[in-house]
Amino acid sequence: MLRAALRPRSLGMLALMVAATVVCGMLAGWQWDRAHRAITERTSAPAELGDVRDVLEIGGVVTNDDSGGIVTATGTYDASQQILVGGRHIDGTDAAIVVTALHLTLADGSEVLLPVARGWVAAEDVTGADGELDPALAPDPPSGEVTATGRLEASEAATDGVEDGIASEISTPLLVNEWGSPMYAGYVAQTSAAEGLQPMPEAESAFSRGLDWQNIGYAAQWIVFGVFFLYLWWRTVRTHHLDEQEAQREALRAALGEETPRPAPGADAPTPAGAPGAAHPQEDADAGTPPAR
Repeated sequence: MLRAALRPRSLGMLALMVAATVVCGMLAGWQWDRAHRAITERTSAPAELGDVRDVLEIGGVVTNDDSGGIVTATGTYDASQQILVGGRHIDGTDAAIVVTALHLTLADGSEVLLPVARGWVAAEDVTGADGELDPALAPDPPSGEVTATGRLEASEAATDGVEDGIASEISTPLLVNEWGSPMYAGYVAQTSAAEGLQPMPEAESAFSRGLDWQNIGYAAQWIVFGVFFLYLWWRTVRTHHLDEQEAQREALRAALGEETPRPAPGADAPTPAGAPGAAHPQEDADAGTPPAR
């Protein structure tokens, strides 16, 4: 088998498979680094990003690098632009999140809206007599200029609209329809306790929960692919080796068959003269001569 492995064709295939294995190893290392970075970022303190106006652009998305970072936003709240986001379960309590529009002034004097999740309240505290959430029961935002500090979060995916001040998600596309534009494509989850509200818990999406295991799984897959390329080379060389051995055996059988021909199956072999049962020549002659008279 070593002779088959050292042939130019096998060596060329080996070089190709080794190159593919090296690429798979690099990709596995990259996925492992991403998984390790996700675990490290989750266990470390969030980054201080500064003023939200220096972090986000109007119409720009919240990137993975910025998501979860601490930002500050200075402006004024509009009490008429406030909604309740129900259907949340926080610290074992059915809760509703209070989201209010914060009006920020840019360097050019224009104004932009920033949704701020000011905190959460037990759902029963903002439920009316009809058993439905009532935005009028939510605590009012503070008046005058305020500075909100919290985590920068990406907009949640919208499944339902905003109806009578009630929503199912903190979705900036839905809030633009309610409050107008321009608006940042993200929101701030206030980490300090507001009056009458509990501070927002750390956001935990399915993506952030499964990121490390997902990337570790990808790393393992690339390792399997690299091992498979080497196995494929070994299997190919082994197949060629076995084929050559079989060809040599067939050639040997053919050579032996030409030197010592074998009788066909069922054919009677000739009986040597003098052997028991062999016909005597004189007897055969006498058998054919008629008796003398």
